[in-house]
Amino acid sequence: MSARATVTFPPDLEGHAFRASNGEFGWTRAEIPAVVSFLHKQAMGILGGELWWVREDSADWFGAIPQRDGPPGVYVWTTEYKSGEPWVNFIERGVSEALAAVERWPTPSDLPPDPPGRILYNLTWCAEGEFNKLIE
Repeated sequence: MSARATVTFPPDLEGHAFRASNGEFGWTRAEIPAVVSFLHKQAMGILGGELWWVREDSADWFGAIPQRDGPPGVYVWTTEYKSGEPWVNFIERGVSEALAAVERWPTPSDLPPDPPGRILYNLTWCAEGEFNKLIE
């Protein structure tokens, strides 16, 4: 999804984030609660997210994450807007679904032992006005 409102993150959140070449951010599992809290305070709706694998010393991310067994896995989630839903309710659901996805994925049994690199979480968010333009 390409919606992403311009948000100026506090220096600690932006400074610790991985910054992709397209300007998108990736954060660790430990950082995501603070990111989600910040977006919530900015009244941003979280539309969903995905997991990234960033290899050691790489400036790029990969959406296919090595698995303990089988082919690489792709982890994504979407928070669907319910017709007529008040924006504040959508914001709350986006927060809870993002935190649940981060808690749920990946499990230690999903990944090989000591995978090279790190797993990061990328979020897609937007403001209410931008969202209304998307669904028109």
